[in-house]
Amino acid sequence: MRSRAFTLIELTLAVGTVALFACGGAMLALATHPAAVPDAVSRLAALIDAGRALAGADGDGATIVFEPAPSGRSGFVATLYRHRPLPGVTLEPGDAEPYASSASVALAGVAATPPFALFIDQGGTVSAAAWQLANGALDVEPTCARPLALTLSDGGRVTHVSVPCDAAVMR
Repeated sequence: MRSRAFTLIELTLAVGTVALFACGGAMLALATHPAAVPDAVSRLAALIDAGRALAGADGDGATIVFEPAPSGRSGFVATLYRHRPLPGVTLEPGDAEPYASSASVALAGVAATPPFALFIDQGGTVSAAAWQLANGALDVEPTCARPLALTLSDGGRVTHVSVPCDAAVMR
């Protein structure tokens, strides 16, 4: 009799443990994109680093354009271009592959959703505006009065990062 009770307790604990892991796995599987925000943070940091390097080497700066994800999908696409959209200048694709993310992105004081762009000059100074390729050249390049504040989210996780005006480096 005693060994049956012990076996029943063991069985109950085993079933409870399996159920706990199953619930945790189901929650992870049901999360929209559990790694979208950390991936976006690291990939955007790399894209901004590539933009800073391109801007310094090119002499005419670089532009990172944030656009909404293709229709029917959530998220954004960030693309690096040679040059800044100034009169008489044509933007050309940069060396980095465009980055598509399922996370959402906002730029405080500029745009709650894409389209918007970051402009990096040859000295590494950064500015931003609600801008897209179809807008053509900027009449006047925007100035940066305070660090650019990006917010990335995936519906549950929210991360805030900044880019100082005088150094195109994501923090």
